[in-house]
Amino acid sequence: MATADEYAAWIVKNQDKRGTPDFETVAKAYEEARAAAAPQRASTMDIVTSAPYKAVAGAADILLTAPQNIANLAKMAYGTAATAMGRPELAPEVTPPRQPVAEALQRVGLIREPQGQMTMGQRMLDVGIQGATGALLGGAPTVGRVVSTVPELAKAAGATATIGTAAGLAGQATTEATGSPLMGAAVSMAVPGLTINAAQARQSAQRAEQQRNAVRDLTIRQAQEEGYLVTPGSVTPKAGNVMVERLGGKTRTQQEFAVRNQEITDKVTRRALGIAPTAPLERGLMRQIRADEFQKGYEPINRIGIVRTDADFGQSLDDVLAAYTGPGQSFPGAIPQPVVNLVQGFRVGQFDSKDALQATRTLRAQADANIRSGGDNAAVGLAQRAISNAIEDQLERTLQQISGKNGKALLDQFRASRQRMAVSHAVENAIVEGGGSVNARQLANDLQTRGRYFSGDLDLIARFANISRPVMVQPGTQGTPGAQTLLQTGAAGLGGLAGYGVGGGAGAGLGAAAGALFPQALSAAARAYLRTPFAQSRAVPTYERPGVNALAASNEELLRAMMAVPTFTNQPAPPQE
Repeated sequence: MATADEYAAWIVKNQDKRGTPDFETVAKAYEEARAAAAPQRASTMDIVTSAPYKAVAGAADILLTAPQNIANLAKMAYGTAATAMGRPELAPEVTPPRQPVAEALQRVGLIREPQGQMTMGQRMLDVGIQGATGALLGGAPTVGRVVSTVPELAKAAGATATIGTAAGLAGQATTEATGSPLMGAAVSMAVPGLTINAAQARQSAQRAEQQRNAVRDLTIRQAQEEGYLVTPGSVTPKAGNVMVERLGGKTRTQQEFAVRNQEITDKVTRRALGIAPTAPLERGLMRQIRADEFQKGYEPINRIGIVRTDADFGQSLDDVLAAYTGPGQSFPGAIPQPVVNLVQGFRVGQFDSKDALQATRTLRAQADANIRSGGDNAAVGLAQRAISNAIEDQLERTLQQISGKNGKALLDQFRASRQRMAVSHAVENAIVEGGGSVNARQLANDLQTRGRYFSGDLDLIARFANISRPVMVQPGTQGTPGAQTLLQTGAAGLGGLAGYGVGGGAGAGLGAAAGALFPQALSAAARAYLRTPFAQSRAVPTYERPGVNALAASNEELLRAMMAVPTFTNQPAPPQE
């Protein structure tokens, strides 16, 4: 049988006889001969199915042949020394170690040697799969320690497998580029260490971010437990959060959330006041609450008589002045004179309990009025509130000294009444006249700029409103949520054109209607999603990432050893002809 070259020579010689039977027969035979002489390509399926078993076998054989590998290293060292001394004949023969596990898997057909020449892409695929398998084998103990749920396990395993894939691909790419498998092995072994170091840095950054955001995140979680809604993108502006809010319409989403949040604010306020869920929120009710509590908790103290002030009372008055003078009282002239006069008027060694109760009522009323008026009067108002607190604190300490059930009952009732009266004062300042609701932003302003101390439910409302102001707006002040026109001109026009193309005139009308309604439906679906617990949970960043944690806790040396397996076992690129 002639070779492909002989057929080619005959075809060139007989080009002028093209179309004759002999020419066509010889040309066909040439094509067949050339195809037979071409190198066969390896099966990609064989490579994909064999690669995981090759990685398993490689890891096992490293352990099983460790003694022989150590002996070979000793032989190589001795041979190198003998050669250096001019006696190469003394260098012992290095025996390549067997691969018993790989041989066993080959016998049962789990590992199939490529039948033909592998392309560069196939070699990369082979090493990448081996690397992923080896990383999963080496990282399995770490993954099991750092995760607790199936989704977390999947994420951590995926991250670990990614290391192996990246290491294998980087090593094989180096081998392809340089022709040196040893250099490829070095690159392959370096990748896990670099990746683990990056994961550890990322983990440290996440924990630092979590510490910085601890106060904010706690406020949001507590508010969400009450039913408050927050726009996730305003807290954690990830691409997904922002995109959904844009689909829902930023302004409309905030408006709808504000309506819902107002309901929660009023519900929580009623709970803080201890009134019925349907009780009206109005100033008259707040005054009635204070009158009732004064009778229950304050009037009985009228009979105590003389109360001697202690060091804590004097310190409380000093603290009022210290708020203006700074450390070491360096600026005594900075204290407003009305505040100085007010404090000096209450520096007494004792007072009558009846007079003290009247003084606290007067101070509270004056403080509220002065703080609302602002300016210099606000400083006096804050001082009046602080002095009222100091007097009531002194009364509490005095009641603690009264023994027996009567003393304890007086103290418990005084504390309960004092708390409820304080809540009623704060709520009254924030009531929306004519609206029957509470302005959460007013509570936030009292907390942030006026130094008012809140506790319990009011504290939560004030803190959340202070950090989520766009969704804590009075509904009546922002207009109808989403009051834009229903018809979207552009969408309706496009829908009409598409409908006309499909169904003529009738289709145009249906298409225009569909085009107008589709944006509205999509926007409504996005807002409905943002109200779900899942979407709300995405407002607080996820600081514990299973993949990052698994990589950060991985054993670098073990993973490097696992990554080295596929680089040594994979075949290098064939020589260029």
